[in-house]
Amino acid sequence: MAELVPLDRLKTYLEIVATDTGQDAPLQDLNKRLSAWVEQYCDRRFAKATYTEQQDGDGTDVVVVTHWPMISVASLYDDPDRVFGAGTLIAASDYVIYKDEGRIQLDGLTFSRGLQNVKVTYDAGYAEIPPDLQQAVCELIADRFRNKEHQGLRSLSIGAYSVGFTEAELPEEVRAILDSYRRIRVA
Repeated sequence: MAELVPLDRLKTYLEIVATDTGQDAPLQDLNKRLSAWVEQYCDRRFAKATYTEQQDGDGTDVVVVTHWPMISVASLYDDPDRVFGAGTLIAASDYVIYKDEGRIQLDGLTFSRGLQNVKVTYDAGYAEIPPDLQQAVCELIADRFRNKEHQGLRSLSIGAYSVGFTEAELPEEVRAILDSYRRIRVA
């Protein structure tokens, strides 16, 4: 799981001097945990990577891959026998990719009907995490970092003095950013 925010950006956001390494370990730990949480919440991975998927062909001219934005397609096969030899490779000139949708559409062809007969290898994700997504993660990390002594605490009483804490909901501006990157599943 990739850290979605570079450590130097986090330190700048938290107003920690770059040469002060005393908080690096807890910040990196929070970054890893909250980056993983954001990817789980959005139901997708963000860092650039190479993926290979097999899908059932349904007789249409479209296949939608799991990860987006797509950067490129290395290979696309349609083979009912699932051997995926050179004779079943679909030429790049026979399809169009819609990068932001994670969709590959054949031009004048259709995929065969079959089980796991369509195989695609592609690069997807962001070479550099978008600034608004980094900002949302920065805000989550900063909140946890600044309020670490109160995490999980529901109430505190000292003599007659009592303070109640509740689990904070996701701030609305952070939720709006994350929701714009969230995978929408259609049943």
